[in-house]
Amino acid sequence: MAKKILVTAFEPFGGRTDNPTLRVLAALKAPPGARLFRARLPVEGRAVGKKIETLLARLKPDLLVSLGLAAGEAAVRVERFGLNVADYGIKDNAGWRPEGEKLDPSGPAAYTVTIDPRRLAAAARRAGAPAYVSNHAGGYVCNTLMYRAMRAIDRAGLRTRYAFIHIPVSTGMALKEKPGKNISSSLPLALMTAAVQAAIKEAAK
Repeated sequence: MAKKILVTAFEPFGGRTDNPTLRVLAALKAPPGARLFRARLPVEGRAVGKKIETLLARLKPDLLVSLGLAAGEAAVRVERFGLNVADYGIKDNAGWRPEGEKLDPSGPAAYTVTIDPRRLAAAARRAGAPAYVSNHAGGYVCNTLMYRAMRAIDRAGLRTRYAFIHIPVSTGMALKEKPGKNISSSLPLALMTAAVQAAIKEAAK
């Protein structure tokens, strides 16, 4: 039976009209022997947990890979821990801005991804992209998704393996930024797609 791989990306947020995770998601191909499922997620802390729980319950994927945007980064960043905290520096797309709130009062302080992030970062580098391992995804909705996804997998007793990959702003997006402001660090969309594709292939082994 073919492995089921679910890859998620986020809608635009923070005043941007685009999110490169959606473009990478659209360009991905299923690794040999696998079926690829795609999902667009809201940048809403309260809604994203329910959405990922529903997707996990329906699909029961063998592998879940979440993509997030890390504006200001200059490399692909593979995350290690999802923290039990919501501490948003800006409002999410629903206007929510928690400060140091627990995501789940009864849950553990953190979850560790179940695929070695060093393997995925190495695969991304072999594809030609700068990449490194990060110990946490910050306090915004990306971390909320990480924690909620792993909490749902844990509570449901699923065998789904999980990884989270942050990517920078695409070069095309950076070129559209207004003159006079600090231009975002960026990578070409094709390079980020190749890096994520390589990481997913490695994760599926």
